[in-house]
Amino acid sequence: MIETLIKIFLFGAVVGGIWGLVASGFSLIFGVSRILNFAHGAAFVSSAFLAYALVNEGYSLYFAVSAGLMLAAVIGVVVYALTKPVRDREVMVIIVTLAFALLVQQVLLVLFGDRGVSIEPFVEGVAEIGGVKVTHMRLLSLALAVICLTALEVFITKTNLGKKVMATAQDSRAAMMVGIDIEKIFLFVMVLSSLLAGFAGILYAQIFAVNPEVSLRALIYAFAIVILGGLGSLRGSIAASFIVGYILVITITFLGARWSEFVMLLTIVAILVVKPTGLFGVEE
Repeated sequence: MIETLIKIFLFGAVVGGIWGLVASGFSLIFGVSRILNFAHGAAFVSSAFLAYALVNEGYSLYFAVSAGLMLAAVIGVVVYALTKPVRDREVMVIIVTLAFALLVQQVLLVLFGDRGVSIEPFVEGVAEIGGVKVTHMRLLSLALAVICLTALEVFITKTNLGKKVMATAQDSRAAMMVGIDIEKIFLFVMVLSSLLAGFAGILYAQIFAVNPEVSLRALIYAFAIVILGGLGSLRGSIAASFIVGYILVITITFLGARWSEFVMLLTIVAILVVKPTGLFGVEE
């Protein structure tokens, strides 16, 4: 029983950390520019596939990862350019970003097929904690996710640029009136969120297998987590991601993998019935 609890604690934290990176970026975009980026999953899978392809071509892992992150950043710039003309029309933003996401998915399907691929891990080996064997890569991914999420929190709350981001999120018109270039903030946030998703995708591919269809799963998970945490609440999204991670691992442990997403979504719906604004959201 103790081993089961340790397994749930460790594996749930790993899953929660990875999805926390994805959801925090998704939440950041919505909080600042008030758009739902349905192409968010494209950065998640594209960075992983580029890193995988470069490693297979003989390039070093760290060069491949850097290239994958650069691709994620480029995707952020492209999404910014595509959504800028239609930012005030929510339906058009959804259509444009979803169309771009489907285009990226089709390109990946043509290039790599629908098979799952994995990236060489940063570290090899297995550790034993309380009788539970955990790969070093899982532990490293958790540490890296926590470091990134902590750094994001510090950046948003402590730095001058982060305060400009928060000011734009609170009232973009007022921010513009006091001299903040909100378009540069929108672009910066879009690139940052894509980098977070891209890095999450690379970590995910080093632990699990990734295929082009995972982009849709990443989007669904990010959307569900952000809704659960409260739209626009960065801390809420991070907390909700770990809640979702534990729900998934607990369900897989006791009921099997096929029930995990069903139980996760059912739990989120039940919570939203009781608190429609999400766990950390507030009434508009």
